[in-house]
Amino acid sequence: MSFPRLQTIQHRFLFGLAILVFLFGLFFSAGLYFHLRSLLHSEVTDKAKLVLAQVDSVQIYVRESLRPKMYEKLPSDEFIIEAMSSSYISRRIMEQLNASMGEYHHRRVAENARNPDFEINELEAELLQHFRNSPGQRSWEGYRKIDDQEYFVMARPVFFEKSCMTCHGSPEQAPKELIDRYGGERGFGRKLGALDGLDVVGLPVQEAVLRIREATASYIGIYIGGILLFFALIQFFFNRLVVDNLRRLALYFRVRFQDHADTRLFDKLDKGDEIDEMVQGMEELGDHLLEARRQLQNNAADLERTVASRTEDLTREASERKADVQLFVRLLDGLNRSMSRRDLWKQALPRIGERFGADEVSFMCMIASQNFHTWPDARKRPDLPDDWRTLIVDAKPYFTAEKAIIPVGASASFIEGLLFLTWSKGDGPVKEQDQAVLRALGQQLGIALENLSALDNLVRQKDVLASIIEGISDPLLFMDENCSVILANQAARSLAETLATVDKGEDGEPGGADVDTILPRLFKGEGDCLAHKTLDHSQPFIREIYSRGGRSFFVSLYPVTTPSGSGGRMVVYIRENTQEKRVLARMQQGEKLATVGKLAAGLAHEINNPLGVILCYAQLLRDSLAGVQEKEDVEVIIRHTRQARNVLQDLLNFARPKKDGPEVLDVRRVAEAAAKVFQVHAENKRIRLTVESSGEPLRMYAPQQVLEQILTNLLNNALDAVTPGEGEVVIRTFREAEHKEIVLQVIDNGPGVPEEHMAHLFDPFFTTKEVGQGTGLGLAVVYGLVRDLGGRIEVGSASGAVFTLFFPNDETLEHLELSDGIERGADN
Repeated sequence: MSFPRLQTIQHRFLFGLAILVFLFGLFFSAGLYFHLRSLLHSEVTDKAKLVLAQVDSVQIYVRESLRPKMYEKLPSDEFIIEAMSSSYISRRIMEQLNASMGEYHHRRVAENARNPDFEINELEAELLQHFRNSPGQRSWEGYRKIDDQEYFVMARPVFFEKSCMTCHGSPEQAPKELIDRYGGERGFGRKLGALDGLDVVGLPVQEAVLRIREATASYIGIYIGGILLFFALIQFFFNRLVVDNLRRLALYFRVRFQDHADTRLFDKLDKGDEIDEMVQGMEELGDHLLEARRQLQNNAADLERTVASRTEDLTREASERKADVQLFVRLLDGLNRSMSRRDLWKQALPRIGERFGADEVSFMCMIASQNFHTWPDARKRPDLPDDWRTLIVDAKPYFTAEKAIIPVGASASFIEGLLFLTWSKGDGPVKEQDQAVLRALGQQLGIALENLSALDNLVRQKDVLASIIEGISDPLLFMDENCSVILANQAARSLAETLATVDKGEDGEPGGADVDTILPRLFKGEGDCLAHKTLDHSQPFIREIYSRGGRSFFVSLYPVTTPSGSGGRMVVYIRENTQEKRVLARMQQGEKLATVGKLAAGLAHEINNPLGVILCYAQLLRDSLAGVQEKEDVEVIIRHTRQARNVLQDLLNFARPKKDGPEVLDVRRVAEAAAKVFQVHAENKRIRLTVESSGEPLRMYAPQQVLEQILTNLLNNALDAVTPGEGEVVIRTFREAEHKEIVLQVIDNGPGVPEEHMAHLFDPFFTTKEVGQGTGLGLAVVYGLVRDLGGRIEVGSASGAVFTLFFPNDETLEHLELSDGIERGADN
């Protein structure tokens, strides 16, 4: 059998597509059918299992609950089939289910069944034999024809258990009711564990299968309809995208080619398959184009010669433009490297001469100085034309074959000088493009000269500003809107290093010594940063800041407005007033001590005499009394009178301290002698008293009694402040590294000095001891004595109180002999 040959590409394409669509439809239809059959099988399987589970539930209920209860209630020889037979009850229940829902079919059958209605049939006998041949299998399912109807059948074997032997074993043991109803022949003689019965569940599936087939047929119909629509769309688009384009291509060739050979070619294209004909036509068209190509090659040879000539001209012009670009780039680089006008012309003139092939290039300043620069002969002065003033006023260049004169200026209104180019052979810049380049070159050189002048002014102003800022002894900073330092003087850099050293010493962490860290370190303990407040509000702020190490500063921040009116920068001026505050505090303390001293001297003089009289008469009265109680009362008067005289004596010592003549002392030995004196008192209180010294002699010119009195007061306070048994007092002597001052420290591990007591610590009569344990004059006396010696005293509180005394250093005492008193003090 032969098929007709398909002539057109459209027919071939549609035929192949039809076969492909048919195969896809067949595959998906079969898939749909088997999927629906699988769903049906899953559904009927679940229903059959549900029925069997219901049967099991009924039988378990009868065997485990109902039957034992009936045995309890009935006499031992009585048996009620309707309430005690699990098979009977399950069959009756399932009969009702079969009657109400005809789609279910359940039978519990056996060989030689007691009730003939439940005798095993042919299909059931086949299933029973199957289970006997496969002892391990506990269920079977499949599809069978029953009464010309297709059913899904699920069966399971029934084994006779011990509880079944009562009714199915021996007739003699069976209940009388069973014998009376069914006789004694059928249903007996079963063996324990025998497989003689089945539970069979059947569900009709023929209607469901018919519905599956109908659904599959409907799907095939819909698929065929969709395919027909799909074919229509394919044909439409194929015509539009393929056939129409092929026709347009053929029409295009017909219009473009009108020769006789061309028309014969297109006559062939009208016959046969489009693709085959197009291939054949293209081959012949290729031959035609090859012939046309040979003709074009002959014409191209002449065109190449013309193009080569034009290309040579363009290449030369491109080289010239490239040289112009390189010239401007080199001039810009020279401007960046030039520090003066001479440097600029020294680099620019040779490059200009090389670019334009000039034998000589010169520049003459026409403003005032008329300085000139010439290449290659730097000493040759260029010749000015007669109309040079006109060239400057009009700002127009002058070109001839031997010379070019270019005005040099940033604009036509300001010409700084003239640029001269000379050609000895008369091959000057006759081209218009070269003349335009020279005019642009003159303007760029004018801009460069103007920039150099501006840069020179900026450098001079910067040097003046830097000298002014560095001449200011206080720290001065210029900062931007990000609080970054733009400019800082040497005092600011020194302050940054000092603050970094203090932070490293107190925190134990290294810190940067950059000037950008000054404000963060100063404002570290403040609640806000004045820098941001100054920039945000554009208002100056001044605040006194206390930094670590006990230093204080006046920090002044002034916003700076740019010429455009915008802010964002500020000037920070820092002035340290630590020494001023210390001097003022010493002056106030000295004035206070002088005033209190005069008052104390007057009071002591006026009160001391009456107290002496009271003490004398009290002693006479004590000696004249006979009673013990009276003597004790007078003794109280004497004791308090002496205490008052001691206070008066302290006042006199404070007002007029006794001084010996000054002598050369070794502070280290005086400290060791004082430690020996207080060692017994310290041991009694179980307090550790030590002396630490640098080992070198620390000579100073002072009365020994004054230095001993200072140490006595400080040691008394230290021993009273520490806890007995745990206290520690250290006397430390050394020479301060920076100023070479002699330093004497008394350190204890007591509670320290509270911050609120610091300001009043050296005030007369100020004490933190309990009433009667101190007069409050000891530290005031120490302050006065240290001041008289030309020293100063500082108080700190860390893990205890630290009293630091600074005495001036006198280098002339280094080679003097120590006084005998000091030697004796050291030996005692």
